[in-house]
Amino acid sequence: MKIILLNATTLPVWRHELAALLIDAVASNAPVGYQQRLSREEAESYFHSLRSDIAKGERSLWMARDAQGLAGCVQLELCQKPDGKNRAEIQKLLVHSRAQRQGVAQKLMQALEHSALEHQRGLLFLTTQSGSVSETFWCAQGYRRLGEIPDFASSPDGYFHPSVIYYKQLFAVNQIARPLAS
Repeated sequence: MKIILLNATTLPVWRHELAALLIDAVASNAPVGYQQRLSREEAESYFHSLRSDIAKGERSLWMARDAQGLAGCVQLELCQKPDGKNRAEIQKLLVHSRAQRQGVAQKLMQALEHSALEHQRGLLFLTTQSGSVSETFWCAQGYRRLGEIPDFASSPDGYFHPSVIYYKQLFAVNQIARPLAS
């Protein structure tokens, strides 16, 4: 398996395959922000919309390829707020239905976390559907469950589900030394 970081030039080359991956995720009822009847045009348009943020260095997109083609992808959005230069949001970790439970997500996350460290982003966070199988994955990767938000997002079936926030601290930003009592 090969993990590839896309850029604004290479994204259009892979847009069709990425769109097929998103369509597969929606068809599998994955909570990725789209309803069941996602067209190829809508899926391709979504990935095309990322090009500007990728070009500006505000977002990174990795894909995993195996012998059968595109196996998965994940995004990291770097916070651009002045008070948030230490954090980034993980978005749309997708693994094709044919490639699930083969370590694809773990390999993508290793690349993402390495990049987060290079960008001095020590705090990573994400939201996912409460009660979904992805919660087990995030816990196994060392992410901590922060809390639950009711009716946060609808699944492809149109039902609104609660979402949970997970975070992982790759390094502490503030190293506060406490004075010893005398």
